[in-house]
Amino acid sequence: MMQIVFFLQSRDFGGAEKFSSELLSELQQRHHQITLFTSNQTVLDDQSTIHKKNIPIYLDFAGNHKGLLKSLVLLPLACVYYFFTLVEIKRTAAETIIIASGFSEKIILAPLCKLLNLKIVFIEYGPLQPLFEKLHSIPGFLYTLIKNYPQKIIVSSMKTKKALRGIFPKEKLVLIPCGTNPPSTHSNQLKPTAPPFLVCIGRLQKDKGQDLAIAAFQQLQIEFPKLQLLIIGKGEEAAKLHALAANNTQITFLDQVDNHWDYLHRASIVLCPSVWDLEGFGLVVTEAMAVGQAIVAFDRPPYNELLTHRHNALLAQDQNITDLTRQIRIFLNNPKLRQQLGRKAQQDFMKKYHITQAAQRYEQLLEQL
Repeated sequence: MMQIVFFLQSRDFGGAEKFSSELLSELQQRHHQITLFTSNQTVLDDQSTIHKKNIPIYLDFAGNHKGLLKSLVLLPLACVYYFFTLVEIKRTAAETIIIASGFSEKIILAPLCKLLNLKIVFIEYGPLQPLFEKLHSIPGFLYTLIKNYPQKIIVSSMKTKKALRGIFPKEKLVLIPCGTNPPSTHSNQLKPTAPPFLVCIGRLQKDKGQDLAIAAFQQLQIEFPKLQLLIIGKGEEAAKLHALAANNTQITFLDQVDNHWDYLHRASIVLCPSVWDLEGFGLVVTEAMAVGQAIVAFDRPPYNELLTHRHNALLAQDQNITDLTRQIRIFLNNPKLRQQLGRKAQQDFMKKYHITQAAQRYEQLLEQL
């Protein structure tokens, strides 16, 4: 049995936060002692049995100028908080393994773990270079100071691993894809919907591709007048996307839903149109795979690490709206192909991306430290 302490400083709840929660729950079921320190209210409110503690100081070294200045001001207080937190952790179990997934908490935790002789592992979901170049390169400078301290750096995709080879020694980088835990109550077969509808789930932020999904949908409406588009998520791009939809009654926006699995399961096609440079994995892709859905995405990493054109999905030329529209049209005109590729996607999910596989590989790695 291992003692694992996971630090998750985050205010949003997206793929990384969801994966972290499911991973820790699975590790706890494997009889490891888990403690989660987090500033994420959604995670804190979750009804899981994981032992959770609130992080009272929120830092953001890589956000905007205001966040950076506030973080620098709070840095001495944060150092004191994290120091005494780690001292108490070491007092109760000296062989504890610390895992940090957020950019800002690593800046503080890594040197303190070095000082206190505690093992620390980083999780990096996406490339770091765009963050390093922000805010006069201050985030990059801070990260460079601590980059040699972690024992291992876990990455979720080959895209991220390649991007980080110039930052970390290659022997420290370990590729472990994320996983998810689908509800067992859903049918494994696609069910026809009337009228057909497309589902797009994700944060409403720049380069997540909802604008491209809307553009493709508007072209398809001429040919498929009853087609519906459902966009699930919230974020700073909401007003812009509503304006692009132009009061189209066949485009529906939902900020959040009680069970997004229901919408994934009932969709005709799941759209994953992200073109975000920092995309590190794409948990929605694996969720769609888990329920055997027909998926359309762009042919770009990391999605094309999970999906293969005409094997388990249809992939459009990168950022090409015309080709995105064409691939969706192929699925709409061919229900048999939707079923066929959906079944292959589900088979691939069960072999590679279930949360049990991810937890097993994390467990094996951490036991070797």
